Amino acid sequence: MQSRREVVQAQNRGSALKRIRNILLTILVLVLIGWITFAVSNQPRQSAKNQAIKIAKRYAHLQDPQNFYIYNRESTYYTVTGKNPSGQKILVIVPQKGGVVRVVKQSAGLSAQDVTNMTKNKRNPSKIMKVALGVFNNKTVWEVTYRNQQGRLCYDLINFKNGKYVQQINNL
Repeated sequence: MQSRREVVQAQNRGSALKRIRNILLTILVLVLIGWITFAVSNQPRQSAKNQAIKIAKRYAHLQDPQNFYIYNRESTYYTVTGKNPSGQKILVIVPQKGGVVRVVKQSAGLSAQDVTNMTKNKRNPSKIMKVALGVFNNKTVWEVTYRNQQGRLCYDLINFKNGKYVQQINNL
């Protein structure tokens, strides 16, 4: 027969195992909720990316899709980078609501890295948040979204071909 002390020790061990099991189950549930939230919130972006790549392959014969950008101003544009059948780097700009699909050679203008460096040198931002290619006033432009040294939101539209500033919105 077990002594009272042995019975209490056995109950304490069982209680500790239950606590550990409950903690592990709670962690597992939280991880699953986080993963599901991320997957659901990222689904529209992934769907837009897949559709833009499909259109770029059909109209521009895009191969090896690499970067994907979303540009939102007067209209929304999706841009996919990759190569054409000749191996040249191209950018395919697809309007969200249909219209003309633009295909531009990367060599005809600035790259995302070029405008990022340009913004760092001229604006001295505390953080560059987004760089995206799109269309503004029927011209291909890079939109650079950043926070200035005071933490204020700023936007620069930079002409894709010549690097001139098309529009600047500061201190929002």
